[in-house]
Amino acid sequence: MSKTEKLHERLSRIRKEKNLTAKAVAELIEVPESTSREWEYGRGMKLPPCQKICQVLGISLSELIVGEEPELSEVTHKLLEIEKSVHQLRLNLSSLI
Repeated sequence: MSKTEKLHERLSRIRKEKNLTAKAVAELIEVPESTSREWEYGRGMKLPPCQKICQVLGISLSELIVGEEPELSEVTHKLLEIEKSVHQLRLNLSSLI
């Protein structure tokens, strides 16, 4: 994957990596094959088809649009904070009983 890879190039690459034809993807997302091919040639694409494409290809919307998954360290940090808060709440509740 190239950082300069364009959306339509990424769509084509991922489809091929999944061993799917453009026709198969078009059928799975319920659009004409010509529409699916237009997207791979760089013509505009709207959000609802993007969501279906991601489901069919088994990738996230972020991976399709940006080319990579978002950094999860911030999310992981927030989850750890929430776990600590929940633990503290449990301790507080158990001391009330």
